[in-house]
Amino acid sequence: MTVTLVKHAIKYAEAMHELSSMPQVRDALGLPVGKVEDTIHFIKRECIDEEEGKTVPRVVLNEEGQLIGVTALMFIDHHKNSCHIGSWLGYQFWGKGYNLEAKTAILDIAFFELGLARVFAGARKVNIRSQKAQEKLPFIRLDVEKDYPEEHSWLEVKEKQPCVLNVFERADFVQYRTALKKVDGKREVFLPQLLLADESEEAIRKYLDEGTLYEIKCGEQLAGVALLIPQSNATIELKNIAIMPKYQGKGIGKEALRQLTSICQMEGYQTLLVGTANSSIDNIAFYQKAGFRMESIEKDFFRDYSEPIFENGIRALDMIFFSKQL
Repeated sequence: MTVTLVKHAIKYAEAMHELSSMPQVRDALGLPVGKVEDTIHFIKRECIDEEEGKTVPRVVLNEEGQLIGVTALMFIDHHKNSCHIGSWLGYQFWGKGYNLEAKTAILDIAFFELGLARVFAGARKVNIRSQKAQEKLPFIRLDVEKDYPEEHSWLEVKEKQPCVLNVFERADFVQYRTALKKVDGKREVFLPQLLLADESEEAIRKYLDEGTLYEIKCGEQLAGVALLIPQSNATIELKNIAIMPKYQGKGIGKEALRQLTSICQMEGYQTLLVGTANSSIDNIAFYQKAGFRMESIEKDFFRDYSEPIFENGIRALDMIFFSKQL
């Protein structure tokens, strides 16, 4: 089961009006009885709000391209790094798994395109069905009213009635979406990704076919790659880990490293090694935050690279090795 999110357009007005006019949906949303013209006006307003950066509204289509509902990121606040989510599905599509798929798709936009840290999901206390639907989502934190009292108060003022407040945190969602997939076929096709972490194709080709190569997946999308190479019965090295630019800084690398560490532990290794250049300031901090300790420095490791590498205004010359006891 898959859904596709598309931008609002007038061509969806009749189908949207038909679904939202069903009593089960209309009553749950607290909508008045309206006309198609009202839906057209709503669509036009949503398009304007998106142009102004206030919302990201999307129409939800099923596998057959049929409109089944609407979802949106609303009240986007880049200062707070958060927004609220709103969505509804046509009555005939309730209980079929579309809610999870639609939420996952719109949260991909929130966390990986907009780079937000959290997305709030509220519900009126009288809307039991909406609360139950949210409770089924595996990556939601429930009943966070005390954690975010200002958001909760704002929500109840907006809705003019008592509400519950839940939240999607990026770290939880990233953990849900990230998976490792072992590469069994030819590795040549992953050379562009490996080059993101090691700029020397010559160097990569020397170790490309060693160890175990993993795809780092975000849902069905390739988010990066990682290569583990055993050094002994007790020690294994993370020779290369690279995250695609779209997913950098979103927590994918942290989650992938957590999963890779678990794999190494399950396979009986006692020490995990990783090396990074003296110029890779972000990586040096990243590995230490993940529990690695500085092990050794191999001077002039990068001096013989055909092209000098510069990061942060520093030339990469030495390899700094970090280790983590498993």
